[in-house]
Amino acid sequence: MDRDILIAHLTTALRAITAPRFYETERGFQGELLVGLQRVIPEDFLPDRVIIEQEYQKRLRVHGLTIRPDIIIHEPFDPSRHRSRRDGNVAVMELKRAATAEKAAADIESLMIMMEVLEYPLAIFVNIASEVTHADVVPAEWRERIICFAVNLRNGEAHVVRSDMV
Repeated sequence: MDRDILIAHLTTALRAITAPRFYETERGFQGELLVGLQRVIPEDFLPDRVIIEQEYQKRLRVHGLTIRPDIIIHEPFDPSRHRSRRDGNVAVMELKRAATAEKAAADIESLMIMMEVLEYPLAIFVNIASEVTHADVVPAEWRERIICFAVNLRNGEAHVVRSDMV
């Protein structure tokens, strides 16, 4: 899967979130982003059986961690097709509303752990209702694999800032 195209689809989905209500809570924004991603990503772009979903069930015994990312793009584990829960993982996302540098750093640390334990090749941090991506808190060795966004409403339009585009 082409990472740049996936990021372009994500950017399109972020730009489509223009209702002020969704910028009031992380959960509301998450739901709208999930719907937006499903709308803008063509079915034939994702590999067969790969889905976009909110994550709510990481268990230490099964996954090796208990961190629950906000959104994942992956092929759900099937023991008849996969060797482990590391197979089929595409991208993991953490969202935070108006994150401070400290809160962003905590989410980015969670992303790094999920990338190490579950072998996600790409991680995304989205700072909602903010102009600041907090990309500066991503350790240098992770900056190729962790993309940070900030999204905020300006005059009724979503303004999106991306860490690797500034």
